[in-house]
Amino acid sequence: MRSAFRKAASSGLLKNMQVVTETNVPGSYAGYGGPRIFSPLAVTPSACPPKRAKVAEPRKASSQTTLVGTTLADWLTSESAQHQALLVERQPWWKDFQEALDQGVQQGDIREEEEIKIEFKRGSDLGEVAEKLLNKVRVKLPEDLRSTIRSDVLDIGNVVTNLCPWSNTYLFKLEVMGESACSRWHRDNYCARAIVTYNSAGTVYAPDDIVNFWELDYCGCNDKIIKDASQVCAVGVGDVFFMKGKKFPHGPKGLVHKSPEIRRHDDGRVVNRLVLKVDVP
Repeated sequence: MRSAFRKAASSGLLKNMQVVTETNVPGSYAGYGGPRIFSPLAVTPSACPPKRAKVAEPRKASSQTTLVGTTLADWLTSESAQHQALLVERQPWWKDFQEALDQGVQQGDIREEEEIKIEFKRGSDLGEVAEKLLNKVRVKLPEDLRSTIRSDVLDIGNVVTNLCPWSNTYLFKLEVMGESACSRWHRDNYCARAIVTYNSAGTVYAPDDIVNFWELDYCGCNDKIIKDASQVCAVGVGDVFFMKGKKFPHGPKGLVHKSPEIRRHDDGRVVNRLVLKVDVP
């Protein structure tokens, strides 16, 4: 990881940070350039099996909530302290594994909402954490995905431990999220979380200026919490996203977010998601 930092610094990548503003959204809809902004989900009611939810075209971001970096090394600059969230975008390169994951859940090889968790102490071996996580996965995943998860544990783990030097304990989780995904807007009641979604759809979040915090804090329904649903942001599949929770010790924190809307196959079965999380308590 140190060599990656030196390489990033020498090539000028540390200067290539992009802040999502009202007039600057890098990239395009087809690519992975900046948080995507979606208007409300348009779901057509019907008899079972339900229709798939469709989303509108993305729109320009309206806040400076998220710092978009070219590499994970960009997160380690002073600029990151000014934002609630940090993002590195990646186009998925691994083989599709949706059918294998859903079949594994259906057969009981892995349960929906099952959480494979490894506690990491500062100074321990991140490579060992990666192997322990993958060894506990009973679903046959493509080798390129397993290799990606292994690399993500190492790279994200190194960066998160540098972003949060006060913590001695970090929790690495591989989680299958399906029917019971957390669909309510909330802020995490801990320091921080890095998250990667490997299929289906990524985390959804909202800038503070479109959030009704009274409704959020007193358990209001989702449509009352968000003042302007057209400005809600969505992280892409494969992107690495770091969210600061309410207990982050300094600067902007407490990003408001939720799981994406539940998606279904044409036969009504839920589309399960595989997610890597690195939590800082």
